[in-house]
Amino acid sequence: MAYDGRGFVGSQRQASGRTVQGELERALGEIAGKAIPIHLAGRTDRGVHAAGQVASFSREGVRLNVGQLPRAMNAHLDADIAVQGARLEPMGFHARYSAVWREYRYRLWAGTRQPNAAGYAWGFPQALDLDRMADAASRIVGEHDFAAFASGGEGVPWSSRKSRQHGSTRIVQICTVHGRDNWWGANRNDGSLFEIRIVANGFLPRMVRGIVGTLVEIGRGVRPPALIDELLVERDRRKAPKNVPAEGLTLWAVGYGNEQPEG
Repeated sequence: MAYDGRGFVGSQRQASGRTVQGELERALGEIAGKAIPIHLAGRTDRGVHAAGQVASFSREGVRLNVGQLPRAMNAHLDADIAVQGARLEPMGFHARYSAVWREYRYRLWAGTRQPNAAGYAWGFPQALDLDRMADAASRIVGEHDFAAFASGGEGVPWSSRKSRQHGSTRIVQICTVHGRDNWWGANRNDGSLFEIRIVANGFLPRMVRGIVGTLVEIGRGVRPPALIDELLVERDRRKAPKNVPAEGLTLWAVGYGNEQPEG
């Protein structure tokens, strides 16, 4: 499914506020005539978008065949969220726990304030060095302890995260920074659109936004690319630059089984 994150307080069901999970369960309940719990592949915060979020549920009691489900769901959903496809999976499949990788992309406009980017790319008011950012991003790839980039109290040395099965260690398969054409006017020279792409076997709370915040500091020339290496050794959130806002972040894709990230 895809959604515009600006209209949601987050993806997971909450006591109050509009959520992605809540809207999906409401729509499915109206179709099935009973409450059916839905599980999401990844958590997204307020304002974070999705182009390839995945949800799973038991089809018991849902009389529609799988081919009819997207159209039926979309008839019960608002315009800022859409089911784009559906398929049957074997018993035991779970959108979250069966996933083998997730991909996030962050879009960043560096330059003169651009209203057409608002909500979909974070605006930064000065130029950034693409080569420095790309160098730094390459150092993220591999199996590392990413505590320095984890928020929510999970990136400090005394965090309870350390006692969990995988702690704060994750495997990043891809981390790149590329310049992209903007969508509001070709050949403009008042700024540059960057896209940071990160694929990993899992993510810590706001880990992508922490990594991008560090890449921005490196891109503006105040810290060297080797800062990444230092932070991976330090494993302490207090030593890293602050997070970037949510508005440029998109959950791009989720992979299962033998599926591979594009490119």
